[in-house]
Amino acid sequence: MRFSPDNVLDLLSDLPEPLLVTTVEGEIALINRALSALSGFESEELVGEHVTRLMPQSERRRLDVVTWLARWADNPNPEQLRYLTMALVTKSGETLQISIRVSRYESQGESWFLVVLRDVTSEHETLNQLRHAQLVTNRILAIGEDAVVSIDADQNISYWNRRAEEVFGFTEAEALGQPLSLILPERYTGSHGGFVENFQEGTEASRFMGQRGEIVGLHKSGHEIPLEAAITKTVIEGQPVLSAQVRDITERKAAESALRQSEARYRVLFEHAFEAIALLDAEGQVIEINQAAREMLPDFKEGAMFWDLNWWHETDSAEFEEFSRNLRATVAEVQAGVSVRTQAELQGHAGPTMVDFSLRPVVDADDLVIYIIAEGRDITAL
Repeated sequence: MRFSPDNVLDLLSDLPEPLLVTTVEGEIALINRALSALSGFESEELVGEHVTRLMPQSERRRLDVVTWLARWADNPNPEQLRYLTMALVTKSGETLQISIRVSRYESQGESWFLVVLRDVTSEHETLNQLRHAQLVTNRILAIGEDAVVSIDADQNISYWNRRAEEVFGFTEAEALGQPLSLILPERYTGSHGGFVENFQEGTEASRFMGQRGEIVGLHKSGHEIPLEAAITKTVIEGQPVLSAQVRDITERKAAESALRQSEARYRVLFEHAFEAIALLDAEGQVIEINQAAREMLPDFKEGAMFWDLNWWHETDSAEFEEFSRNLRATVAEVQAGVSVRTQAELQGHAGPTMVDFSLRPVVDADDLVIYIIAEGRDITAL
């Protein structure tokens, strides 16, 4: 059976893709059943109408629809059609996003545009959502406090945010495409390369900051930078891409060092002070005492309440019980935020000792007592 040209109109009408035929002036000559189903218009409602009845002129485009059709008919596969969509308004007023392909048909000295349409509304919405999500993500990564560095399967840098420029000193243009060794001290390049390969081939999807401990990076100027990093693996088109959130911990390490030095100075002062010093919690329990206090209280036991310490050699004496009650009452005053100073005669192994006591509260930002500092000085000789 031979194909007959008489069947062409039926063939076009039954095409599964929406089809529109117009004159070069834009007058609609034919729509098929698929386009009728898509638009809601019957053939007789559109034939003879201008194409802008179906595809209105966009305010964003300087050229009218017919001009675009003529341009695309002469170049059926322009690069811009990969990204460009047009609006089709249905009979109900709904606007659909469509992609089109155009060809020119010549017959008996007349020209026609054959326009095949495809509804890409859902794809367009999805693409817009993805673009929005990508834009938000890029903005977050660009202004985030952590440097973000991605590398491809060959361990070359494929992403470099603004914070990475600040941490490592290299601009994005200088870093992209360069090997990861650009930002690693030479002594670590071999071992780090092996770690990356193991991570790429392994089943672990991510490692968080602190799991690898401190690492070291290399600044453009040549100095080393202490870092922490969280690393994530993503497979894109079958290729692993590793992304690291890198945090410069130089300031934190400096603060930790300063704190250690401060603690060391405090410990020297605390342990070598002439006065006996005890640090109590807010309830009056002894947290620690210094060397002078240990000499005054040779039988000191950790965790005791301040008023229960072995201030008296004979702990069952009536004098000790009275002193303990008075000392507990004094601590209660300090718990209320009052500094107290008093004197007491203690009965130690070497005989009576006169001690000058002072107790001071340590309060937080809300004026709540969090510690009590107790100091005692032997004034027997005075």
